[in-house]
Amino acid sequence: MIAGSIICNLGGRIGAVALIAFAATGRGMAQSPTVPSLIIMAQPAVAYGPYNAHILQGGIGLSKNLHEHEALAAAQHSWSMSLWFKSDEPAQTAFLAGVGHPRENFPRYLALKDGRPAFWAGGMGEGHELIGATPLARGVWHSLAVSVDADGRSHLLADGAEVASGTIALGVSSSAILMAPTEDSSWPGTKHFGGLLAQVSLRSTPLSADAISAMSTVPAGLDNLPFEEGSRPWPIQTQGPSGMVAPQDPSLLPHSSAPFLAPKAVPWAVGTDAAINDGNTLILRHGWMLADAADIKVSGSEIAGSSFDDAKWMSAVVPGTVLTTLIARGVYPDPDFGLDNMAIPESLSKHSFWYRNTFTPPATMKGRKLAMTFHGINYRATIFINGNRVGDVLGAFRHKEFDVTQFVKPGEKNTLAVFIEPPFHPGIAHEQSLAAGSGDNGGVMMLDGPTFGATEGWDWIPGIRDRNIGIWQDVVVTASGAVEVAVPQIITHLSDPDPAITTAEITVRVPLANDTKAAVRGTVGIAFDDVHLSKAVIVPSGGTSVELSPKEFPQLIVQHPKLWWPNGYGAQDLHTMKLVFEQGRKASDVREERFGIREITYEISAFDASGHVRRVEDSPTVAKLLGKGPVIEQSHEGFRETPEGWITSIVPGMEDSPALKPDADMKPGTALVIKVNGIRIAVKGGSWGMDDMLKRVSRERIEPFFRLHKEANVNMIRNWMGQDTEDVFYELADEYGMLIWNDFWDSTQNWNLEPDDSELFLANAKDTISRYRNHPSIAVWCGRNEGVPPPAINVGLNKLITELDGTRYYSADSNKINLHDSGPYKYQEPEDYFTKLSLGFAVEVGLASPPTLEAFQAFLPKEDQWPISDDWAYHDWHQGGNGATEPFVQTINEEFGPATSLTDFDRKAQMLNYEGHRAVFEGFNAHLWQPNSGRLLWMTQPAWPSTQWQIFSHDYDTHGSFYGVKKAAEPIHVQMNLPAHDVAIINNTLVPLTNVTVTAQVFDTRSKPLLDKTATLTAAANAETPALAMELQASLEAAGTVLVKLELKDSAGKLLSDNFYWLAAKKSDYRRMNEMPAANLTAMGKISTVNGGEGHATITLVNSGTGAAIATKLTLKDATTGLRILPAYYSDNYVSLLPGATKTIEIAYPTTSATTMMKVDLRGWNVTPASIALAP
Repeated sequence: MIAGSIICNLGGRIGAVALIAFAATGRGMAQSPTVPSLIIMAQPAVAYGPYNAHILQGGIGLSKNLHEHEALAAAQHSWSMSLWFKSDEPAQTAFLAGVGHPRENFPRYLALKDGRPAFWAGGMGEGHELIGATPLARGVWHSLAVSVDADGRSHLLADGAEVASGTIALGVSSSAILMAPTEDSSWPGTKHFGGLLAQVSLRSTPLSADAISAMSTVPAGLDNLPFEEGSRPWPIQTQGPSGMVAPQDPSLLPHSSAPFLAPKAVPWAVGTDAAINDGNTLILRHGWMLADAADIKVSGSEIAGSSFDDAKWMSAVVPGTVLTTLIARGVYPDPDFGLDNMAIPESLSKHSFWYRNTFTPPATMKGRKLAMTFHGINYRATIFINGNRVGDVLGAFRHKEFDVTQFVKPGEKNTLAVFIEPPFHPGIAHEQSLAAGSGDNGGVMMLDGPTFGATEGWDWIPGIRDRNIGIWQDVVVTASGAVEVAVPQIITHLSDPDPAITTAEITVRVPLANDTKAAVRGTVGIAFDDVHLSKAVIVPSGGTSVELSPKEFPQLIVQHPKLWWPNGYGAQDLHTMKLVFEQGRKASDVREERFGIREITYEISAFDASGHVRRVEDSPTVAKLLGKGPVIEQSHEGFRETPEGWITSIVPGMEDSPALKPDADMKPGTALVIKVNGIRIAVKGGSWGMDDMLKRVSRERIEPFFRLHKEANVNMIRNWMGQDTEDVFYELADEYGMLIWNDFWDSTQNWNLEPDDSELFLANAKDTISRYRNHPSIAVWCGRNEGVPPPAINVGLNKLITELDGTRYYSADSNKINLHDSGPYKYQEPEDYFTKLSLGFAVEVGLASPPTLEAFQAFLPKEDQWPISDDWAYHDWHQGGNGATEPFVQTINEEFGPATSLTDFDRKAQMLNYEGHRAVFEGFNAHLWQPNSGRLLWMTQPAWPSTQWQIFSHDYDTHGSFYGVKKAAEPIHVQMNLPAHDVAIINNTLVPLTNVTVTAQVFDTRSKPLLDKTATLTAAANAETPALAMELQASLEAAGTVLVKLELKDSAGKLLSDNFYWLAAKKSDYRRMNEMPAANLTAMGKISTVNGGEGHATITLVNSGTGAAIATKLTLKDATTGLRILPAYYSDNYVSLLPGATKTIEIAYPTTSATTMMKVDLRGWNVTPASIALAP
């Protein structure tokens, strides 16, 4: 045996060193397990190292800085570098370790060239490289070194023997040692190294004969060194600010020139609750009373007694929060208006409250098992019925069911009392102002986990004074026999992705609860569409789960099913399944569950066991049906970094799972791609921070928001931090074709605090997954906003999703891992959305989005509307931070001149709103699948009247942002790609567009023609197709500012898409638009139809003048009051018309909002304000 050596020091610059001698055998041979003994040996001084690294071939390398002014960075004589390596790759050409970056003029690297040892110093050939003759075997340890003599001659050594030498031109390198760099270089054929590097050392002297000799023998124990990972696992959280710890300084509070509005009570809701579902279900929505617990001096048992007098309590809004009731009863003003939220005391966040209800279940419930289910209580609740304490609820998203058979008396009056307590850590709200800025995003309440964490205050919502505590979802009493049917799981798997020949296999898993002490015999039956089947079962005490599979019941194989598709790709067909458990011929329990037939798969890049990056298509549904669990890793250890960003890994041993298919198309790079029914979905949409800041979430209030999303042509809504987790949200998403990216209740890693109670978090998650898993709209479960949950929660979520669902992708993180990083959130140059921003799959990208003039006037006091005031700042007009509005205002000033009034601001701001939001999605379109696969705005939905991050306002009014998105996201679209100004066709439909004609016309601001181009071509399905090279620069330079009209028509001349741009050679040239003459625009309007609860009006615009009409805005109003009619759904708006052009716009509106006298107001960039009456 020959003694080898390993330097003890693991990094940094050292002088004389101690070496550890190891027993070893042979060159490149297996190592002996001999235990090392410490020996002091004389060696050349090591300036840096030794470093040990584990490098994934698909990952990244490591970098170690040299000292400033380090002589070795410029060394040309008398230095050396050595290392040991074990390669995972055969015949590799790769850099192992060296000084400087490979793209520099004078890097110097130990490397492999087709598996042969090499030293490379930039360039090629003699004087730039030394290459040995014999390849080195993979999978075993080899030594590699370069030693440069005082005379400048370089010696390349492999396994202790010289394999090449020569004089190499060396120069100054940057001061860093790089191990396995990923940078491009001029050396042909270079790929990233994969394997182990050991004892990487840089010396200020040549290697001695003893040192060279020691490198001929592999030291024992190299495999057991403490290797530093090139691609490190995802880190755990190390910090988290807790928000404000003291009230805000009075000088930084917002101030208004107007007084608070007086509180205004609304009439009490009068009515009674009627039983449904054959008398087996009673929803408690009437008769609720509310009181502050500080005013109540008796126990819960007494409050829940029949003799308690609640006459002095106030009528409560249920479902609803405490604050919703206090506003409705006239205690506090509406916080939506101005600074009126400041009129509500922040101390409310520390108050507890009592709810009380007297209800009478139908007598038909007698003799049956009775359950009371609380669909949503925030945050802590104690339940009493008829003087008895029933139980507790903790967390806003529990779906808590109590057996109340012994407490509730059907046919008689019963009393329910609910004691509500706030979160443990309500925190202190920050108040936005011009001076104070937007404040922190969240605070100490994040410790409380499953609640409405944003209500402590975020940069898009003020602190909600009660933190949204209350009975915010329904309370339901149900009756059943001995066996109760719980929420089933309905799994739909498509045998062929071709919709024309698809067969769907339906698997139903039915949980059956049996709280009796004896087993119960009976049959479980299901029915949907024309499928009817039943199965005899024995339900043991405690319950069981029954599976009904296509293998056992062939009728569950559905031929040519009606599929559920995202918006823009097909119909949203939904099916209702009836489930029943019968004892004899009597139904013990009946449940209905709505579902959609569809399957979602996911293209993704992931590390395999060898460290390579593989592009695969993951089918969680296949894995679920095989009972094999997930095949994609979602752990801190499984997340690793690549040159393109963080990605996940394949679960060890699952590389060959039938749930994974190779995906040879690497165009999206590492980005996630979502496929529905075998079709790639170009995901376009936005986040909802919260549907409504007070959780006023009735279907009547929320449905218009979903319809607006559908009409904006988007197809995904992100349920940010799980704040919208309620029945109506998912029901409407199903109906309107919105895919849901569904977060849980944890936010930004190393910024927000992590939940304090993982068991509480996971209990709420369990109910959420079980309750909503059958909604076809849910596409992704996401563990955390901007980060990975702490390990206990992340592992727990992955386990719950696997067990309770298993048919969807679980993404632990909302950005970075197979996704683009968050942001930006402020106004950007439109062309940047085409070239560098939000590439791949981006879950958050936002920009300023002030609402319409009328919306401003509706939520701000007249005294504070202009100039920009604290009221603006309070409603999210940020002076700094992520959402700073300065770039937006600066662009207005540069392009059009400073705004002089609110009206002038609206006129100019809507130009930027339209242009900017259109660019976000046209930039996405321009690189569809290369690499773009998803882009979500931050946000589409405002939680309250806001000036930021929205495509419509809280009152349903739609401004320029909405129509920019609507235009860019249409399924068939013609657009101009910036910055080159070339024209392209975007076809997001499933069929090619054959023989379509694209026309592009260019005019100056006086409507003088400058350029006209036409092309006829075929546009491929679900793709971007280049159409015209415009060569617009000459026109821009000549005219300064140009107008561009695009049209796309089919072979019969039918208009498929049009688009209109105003473009300038430089920003100041946009001011030429200020000189455009007033347009000669005429309009005619009539009420065309009234269908049920919806009216329709038709408006025809005609430009009869000689100049273009730019950004013409239509607003439907009550002719008597002048108030807007909302919601109103416009087929188009902010339209631009060339001379002689005609445009017809359809407006749909609810007849409940309409009056006998209606009008449409017109205004625009150069359109004189006018009104037209609507005639029947």
